[in-house]
Amino acid sequence: MKSNLSPPFSGVNRILVRGVNWVGDTILTYPTVQKLKAIFPQSHLAILVPNHLIDLWKTFPYIDEIISFQKRGDIGSFWEDLKLGSSLKKKRFDLAIVLPRSFHSAFQAYLARIPIRVGYRDEGRSPFLTHGIPRKTDYLQLHRIHYYEKIVDFFCRIEGTPSPRILLREEDQSWAEEKLRGLGFLDGRPLIGMNPGATYGLAKCWDPDRFGELGKRLVREWKAGILIFGKEEEGLMAQKILEYVGNGALDLTGKTTLLRLAALLERCRVLLTNDTGTMHVAAAVGASVVALFGPTDPVTTGPWGNSHIIIRENVPCSPCMKRVCPTDHQCMKLITVGEVEEAVNKKLEK
Repeated sequence: MKSNLSPPFSGVNRILVRGVNWVGDTILTYPTVQKLKAIFPQSHLAILVPNHLIDLWKTFPYIDEIISFQKRGDIGSFWEDLKLGSSLKKKRFDLAIVLPRSFHSAFQAYLARIPIRVGYRDEGRSPFLTHGIPRKTDYLQLHRIHYYEKIVDFFCRIEGTPSPRILLREEDQSWAEEKLRGLGFLDGRPLIGMNPGATYGLAKCWDPDRFGELGKRLVREWKAGILIFGKEEEGLMAQKILEYVGNGALDLTGKTTLLRLAALLERCRVLLTNDTGTMHVAAAVGASVVALFGPTDPVTTGPWGNSHIIIRENVPCSPCMKRVCPTDHQCMKLITVGEVEEAVNKKLEK
C-alpha cells in the first residue's frame, strides 16, 4: 500500500460514503469501501444508502454505521435532502466520498456541510465537491469495480482488488434451507436459478419463452429444480416459465429480501440471468453464472470472477446501452436456447 496521505486527509476521523443506488452497483463498490477502511483503519466509516439497499450492508464487515434515506424523484426530494443534511451535520463527518456520479448525491454531501467532499466532478457537481476527480474517458471503459476504485486511488494506491463477497447470516441460510425443504426442492436435485427480468430496460431481457424451453430441457435431462428470481412486477415472466416447467420450478419473484435471495443463490449450481443485480449477488456468494448480454457491455458490468460464462452475440449495434431496442433486438434474439443449454450443461457437468 503506497500512501500519500497528508493534511487535511491525515487527520480524518469520521468518514461518510455516499453509496450507489442499485443492487448490482452496490456489490461492485464493496472492494472500494474495503480499501477505504484499509487506508483509514481507525476512522469511523458510515455508508449512506437508499432504504431498499440496507440489507446489502448489514453483513459487510468494513463499515461501522448504516444511514438510510428514502429515495424520491419528485419535488419532495428537495425537502427530504434538507432534513437529511441537517441530520448528517449533527454527526460531524470530516470527509465525504461520493461514489455515484449523479448531481443529487453530491448535493446531499454539500448540504451536510462536510468539510472535505471527494468524487468525480462531472454532471455539474464541481460546486458541491471540494476535491473533484477528473473522470477520464478511459475510466468509463473499465469494469465498474475498477471505476469506483479510482476514487480511492486519490488518497492511496493499494495493489490488488479484493473480490466482492456477501457474508450470509445463519438466519438467512436457515430460512433458505427450510423454504426449499418445505417445497420438496432439497431432494438431491441440482438447483438452477433463472432471472428472466432486468432493471433499467426490457432491451436487456432474453425471451421468457426461451427461459421456459431451456428450463423444461434441464428438468428433463438433469432432474433439475428451477428457482425463478426477480421483482414482484416481473411475475408474468415467471408465469411464462412455469407454463413450460410446471412443478419443476418455484416462483420466488418478489418473495425474498436481498439477503434471503443471496442465501438461495448460494444453493444454486448455476444462475442463468440477464445483466441485472441478481447476477452480481450470485457471483458474490460464489455461485456460477451464465450471463446473457445484449445492449450492455460485459467488459464494464459483467459478473466478477473467472468462473462465469458470458454469452453475447457480435452484432454491430451492441452495446447500445438503450432501455428499449429501436430496431429488431438481434443482440438477444440471436442467442439460441441450444447455445445457452450448452453453457449451463458445462457448468452442471463440473
